[in-house]
Amino acid sequence: MSPQLPDDLFVSILGDNVAAVSLRVERTLREGLSDETFVATHDLDLSEYVQLGHATKTLCPLPFPSLSESWGGLDNDRLQTHYEQVLWQVDWNSHRLHVLQVSWATDCGTQSRHWVIARNESISRDFILDVARKTNDPGQTVLVFQNGYWNRSSEMFHMIQGTSMDDLVLPGERRKEMIADFQRFLQSRSQYESLGLAWRRGAILIGPPGNGKTHFLRALVHELDVPCLYVQSLKHSYYEPEQLLDKVFERARQVRPCILIFEDLDSLIDDDNRSFFLNQLDGFEKNVGLIVIATTNHAERIDAAILDRPSRFDRKYEFLVPGVEDRARFLELWKNKLAGTVPWDGRNIPELAAATEGFSFAYLKELMVSSLLQWVHGSASTPATKGSFETALAEQTRLLQSQRGSTAGYLAQSGDSGTLSKALRRIGW
Repeated sequence: MSPQLPDDLFVSILGDNVAAVSLRVERTLREGLSDETFVATHDLDLSEYVQLGHATKTLCPLPFPSLSESWGGLDNDRLQTHYEQVLWQVDWNSHRLHVLQVSWATDCGTQSRHWVIARNESISRDFILDVARKTNDPGQTVLVFQNGYWNRSSEMFHMIQGTSMDDLVLPGERRKEMIADFQRFLQSRSQYESLGLAWRRGAILIGPPGNGKTHFLRALVHELDVPCLYVQSLKHSYYEPEQLLDKVFERARQVRPCILIFEDLDSLIDDDNRSFFLNQLDGFEKNVGLIVIATTNHAERIDAAILDRPSRFDRKYEFLVPGVEDRARFLELWKNKLAGTVPWDGRNIPELAAATEGFSFAYLKELMVSSLLQWVHGSASTPATKGSFETALAEQTRLLQSQRGSTAGYLAQSGDSGTLSKALRRIGW
């Protein structure tokens, strides 16, 4: 037999403590509802669910909602409405129900809770479950983790869809080999399990900036066509590192097989969160179907326990400053892209490739873009060849080399001063 205790025991015990807010809401609901029941839930992405077309919602004028407006910025030049306290009327699967959202401040930031009100508890539970299932799938978005929360990015998803491996230059057959490696992994779950191996993969892309790591990563996500989760930040004013990493890996495990990306790993993992990160990576059964990919410009800053233990990142791919052959292949790609638009036959590509010793792919792209701008504006400085795209390329090569440091200092570092000097003279230096 249960002890005879007051109905509002917890409310009276907690008093003004914020933990009593939800209890007071539920007491009010019990007193105000006659033919309906309610179910409380912490996570209900109602807006996303409605946007996906699974339900419609209408703002109830009473009780008076609490809302605020903010500017969406230059790229979304309109006022955006933010709701804190609101009651929605929802039409879903021939049912009409209501969703009450209440938000309140805590020492750890703002907390929100939803109460789904329906004719019976079964309808409320079915609705909550369907919302969770439908909104858990990233769909046509990338899940981005920042400020302690996951957000959907359609912009990043469409950027990935527009990225092609065809625009990426890597030595030999490396590009095909790396893609094939991940494709085989996704197709080999039964083989892994028959051998008693965990079906998971970790890879880290290493190399100086501007040499294709991010491009490869985006193109790989496009090629593999599995959900993508991107970790942008692991900092928060209130949450501890362990809580943030729990959120990251827990969400990834809900949508696997998927790709979980830690770009610039050396800036995300530090002394405060390293042990938690290692614990998450070491999850055996929990990480089945998880592809964890990290990038770094500074491998020397990453703890050996992360970098050198095969069970964590069992693939390491280097993206180094391109050699002369790869620079020529990159310039050839641009020549083909500009064909019919720019009068450039590409005959000077070998000389340009030699003259751009030390250029990253990002620097080579800057060479092409800045040369195009100079050619478009007709600002080549040599009167006899004004308007020549080849002249613009030569001048921009000289400019970018000077920005990288003095030619003499650079040639001393490269150890190939004779070849480079001849090449620079041949393109007009």
